[in-house]
Amino acid sequence: MMKSQERILDILLRVLARPYHYKRKDLVQRYNASLDTIKRDLEAMKKVGLEVQQDKQHRIFVVPDGNFSELKNLQPLSDADKATLKRALDYMPEKDKLYLSKKVESLFDFQQLGLRALRKPALERIDRLTKAQNQRLRVVLQNYRSRSNNIRDRVVEPFHVDPEKDTVQAYDIEQQDNRHYRLSRIERVLLLDTPWSFTTHHHQKATDIFRIADDNQLNIHLTIDVFAYNSLVEEFPLTRGYLLPSSTPNTYDFQCKVNADFKGLLNFIMANAAHITVHSPEVLKLRIKAEAQQILDKF
Repeated sequence: MMKSQERILDILLRVLARPYHYKRKDLVQRYNASLDTIKRDLEAMKKVGLEVQQDKQHRIFVVPDGNFSELKNLQPLSDADKATLKRALDYMPEKDKLYLSKKVESLFDFQQLGLRALRKPALERIDRLTKAQNQRLRVVLQNYRSRSNNIRDRVVEPFHVDPEKDTVQAYDIEQQDNRHYRLSRIERVLLLDTPWSFTTHHHQKATDIFRIADDNQLNIHLTIDVFAYNSLVEEFPLTRGYLLPSSTPNTYDFQCKVNADFKGLLNFIMANAAHITVHSPEVLKLRIKAEAQQILDKF
C-alpha cells in the first residue's frame, strides 16, 4: 500500500495533469482508500499552501494565478508553491524526505514536460481555442506547420483541446474531415464569429502518448535500458508515467496502449533496437521484422 506522503503527491500529479476530472470518490476507488483518508490528503495539500478546491460538480482542481479566462484549470504551480512544498518536506524523517524530494522533482519535470511551453503566446493560443470550443465558434489556425513542411492557414471547428498532449482535435472546413493538430505548430489563433456548422461530424478520437489520434489501440509491453529510457522520455514526455523500474537493474518496464499502427513507437524501436526487448503483442514483433527486412532489402 502507498505511504500517505507518496499518495498525496501522486494525487497532486493526477490533479495537475487532469484538473476538473477527478472527484473524491474517484480517488477513493483508485487508491483503495477511505473517503476520510482522501479528505485528509486534500487538507494536507492545503496546509502546505496549495489552493486545492472543487467545482459545483465536486471535481478537484488547483487554483492558479493567471489572467486567461479559459485557463483556470491549466496553470502549473507557481515558484512560491514549489518552495512551500519543498519546505514542508523538512518536517519529515530523513528517509521519507529523500524519497519525496525525488517525487517533487518529478512533479516539476512533469510541469515542464507534460504542460511545457505554457508561456504567454502558447497560453493565448490555448485560451482562444478553448473559448472557441466552449462557444462553438470557428477559428483560423494561422501559419500552421504541417509535417509535410507546408505552412498555411487552416479554418477549423475545434472540439477537443488537450494541452497536456500538445494537441487539438478539430473539423477542417477545407478538408471536410476531423484532423489532429499540434498546438506547438500553430503560430497564432484567430477567433472568428462564425458558429460551428459540422457539429454532427465531430468525433473525438483516443490520443496515445505518442500523440497519435486513433480509436484502434493495442496494449504493448517492452523492457528498455537507460539509454532507450532517456531517448523515449526526452522525445515523448508523457511516456514517463508508464515507465517503472523492472526486476533487472538499469532497465525499465514499459506497458501502455498505443495506436494499432504503432506510429511513433515503431520509429523509436527501430532507432533503439539494441536497447529494447519486445514482449508483446506478436503483431508488433512482426511489424518490426517487416520494417527491418525492408531496410535490409535496400542494401
